Amino acid sequence: MNISPINNFKYAYTFKSNNPEQEKIENSKTDNAEESAVKTEDINNKTEKKERTFNKKEVIGIAAASALSAAVIGGTLIGHGRIKRLTRYNDDLTQLNNSLKKELQDFKNRLNTIFDGDINPTDADSSFVTRIKQKIDGKRIEYDTLVPPSSSSDFVKFDDAIPLPENVGTNNRAMNAILNIPEVGVDGSFRFEIPKSVETQVRKVESREFTPIRNQATNITEGYADSVQWNNDKIARDILQNFYDGHGQTLDGVKLDFTPIEGGRYRVRISGESTYTADKALYIGESTKRDDVRAAGNYGEGLKMAALKLLKDGGAQNVRYASDNWQLTYSLGNSELSDSRVLMYSLDKVNKFDGNFIEFETRDKGLLDSFKASINRFYHSGNPHFIKPDFENELVGIKMLSANEKGGIYIAGQRFEFDNDYDGLKNTVIFLKEKLPVSVLDPSRDRTSLNRSQLGKIANWLAAQDRMPKEDCVKLLKAFEPYWEKVNYSEMKPQDEFVESFITQLRYMISTKPVHIDFPSKYVAYSRSSQALVDELRDKGYVICKEGFSSLGMQTIGQLMGGVRAHNPIAPTEVQSKKIVILKEALSKLQNLVKKGHFSTEELDTKIYIFDKTAAGESHLYTDTLAEAILDKFTSKGFWIDKGYLDRASFSDVLETALHELSHKAGGDGSAQFSYKLTNVNRDAIDQILGDGMVRRELQVLADMWSDLGVH
Repeated sequence: MNISPINNFKYAYTFKSNNPEQEKIENSKTDNAEESAVKTEDINNKTEKKERTFNKKEVIGIAAASALSAAVIGGTLIGHGRIKRLTRYNDDLTQLNNSLKKELQDFKNRLNTIFDGDINPTDADSSFVTRIKQKIDGKRIEYDTLVPPSSSSDFVKFDDAIPLPENVGTNNRAMNAILNIPEVGVDGSFRFEIPKSVETQVRKVESREFTPIRNQATNITEGYADSVQWNNDKIARDILQNFYDGHGQTLDGVKLDFTPIEGGRYRVRISGESTYTADKALYIGESTKRDDVRAAGNYGEGLKMAALKLLKDGGAQNVRYASDNWQLTYSLGNSELSDSRVLMYSLDKVNKFDGNFIEFETRDKGLLDSFKASINRFYHSGNPHFIKPDFENELVGIKMLSANEKGGIYIAGQRFEFDNDYDGLKNTVIFLKEKLPVSVLDPSRDRTSLNRSQLGKIANWLAAQDRMPKEDCVKLLKAFEPYWEKVNYSEMKPQDEFVESFITQLRYMISTKPVHIDFPSKYVAYSRSSQALVDELRDKGYVICKEGFSSLGMQTIGQLMGGVRAHNPIAPTEVQSKKIVILKEALSKLQNLVKKGHFSTEELDTKIYIFDKTAAGESHLYTDTLAEAILDKFTSKGFWIDKGYLDRASFSDVLETALHELSHKAGGDGSAQFSYKLTNVNRDAIDQILGDGMVRRELQVLADMWSDLGVH
């Protein structure tokens, strides 16, 4: 498992296991790095617990020589200068790392007493010491200390990148007053007229002559009402939809009047100023709105189905539609051809009037509440969801709301359910001004509740080539900035799905419609990284965004780290050069680390470069860093060390730091793989020191030579 790519220089997990379950996970591919990491590390924990079971003798031996292992897993790293957070993946991993921390802390507590009494080479004669000193004096650094492996960022901004605007908010409809809708009275009374506005564009259709019809049976049976899953909200929605379309895609100017009558019933009358002909209320498939992409309706089926549901389930005895010079009355009656009741209608002439209405009686007070609630489920000039959106063009509008505030998705001005709830989308309003193609959303009569997958399809449709200008694509993304951040799959909200689908579609269109954005430097696209590094970057003020942003021109974590790790090398002084030679000689003695497969001979013959963490040109991210690994995928290429630390630190501290940085080939600080690697590296180094008296004496002489150089 790879984490934290840093240009060509990367933290990379290379943990190997004989556990078949572990190998299965290592070989599997997943779209979610965090989920994979949790599973993998959980199994690593189980495997490594078995591998790291020491007997009493081994524990004492490790404690005796732990001058080389003065690292505390998950806490302060002596000689490394920073507090490291191991991981936040899960409680089990934290518990295991706490156990490792305690084990190594126990080693440290015994360190001083056992070190002085066991490892000090009192039996070394002067010729032995002289030989080692002459060897060190005759050695020189054999690489150019001013030319470290290149770790510069490969991030280059696109020449055609569009600057990310600071603000895309609008003042659209800012002067509109939020509609104050009264509650339905306890007795069911309600009288409310939605104020007209300049947006009200009443449709008028010329009247026709017709012959009245009495008690005509249709071919729709009463049982057909059960073929649709309509509750009161959906009945109210489809009735109001006709008034919305009739007033030019707004409810401005529509009147609702509920009157309690005898027998616990309520008379409902809803009226508007538009006119239409009787065939639109009578025939399925007849509608003036089918070819209007901004009209909510399609085939006129909703109007008939609403009448049937009111008659069968709402307690209505008849439902009257009227406009201009006609009135159509629906009822249920017996048919000569069926034992079931069927939908009947009568078409009558009335005195000509300007407008239209629906009128019926019901015993269901809940239906009245649904009509009241449905007012704000359509566009009107006083609907707060449409006032001062954060982004709006001719196709779509976006408005971000405060925490836990109810939002919604509107299509052609009508709010759709999301997750079976009209208020199911929290914190965000998305309003599409046109009906969507059937390939994106099937406009069935049930207005099926939207889900995350359909929200993703909507995002794809919006981002498709030439649907919106590139500049508008950038502005829409800016409006969704609260959902740019990388989150775990389990934490993803619908808005995260929308953003990921939108940027994915833009990426697919790169070859024909390149959309590049000039992002401010604080934004960083996620690339495989340790959680500790992600947390540290966030602490420094960086916003860790979704991976897909990298294709739009955002630098990745790897590219950022490739740049900040490009320290300015400093030529070592004579004393510093001598210390580097001593340190490299000490590492060369630890051949156990090669035999055990921890490092190659080339890796152990490491290259050390000096930098000054206090220098003006150094990144502010690493003002507290004392050493930094240089890695190329699965290989250690050496490490940086701060000059002040090299001047002041003890031999054992710097040797431990070297082992620490070399071990980063297994992963970043905070990863289980790195923790195990470092612990096992220390263990195998200690085993060699305890088992090889010559190596133990040579290291002590090197430590004495280091001390003789003093603090500078």
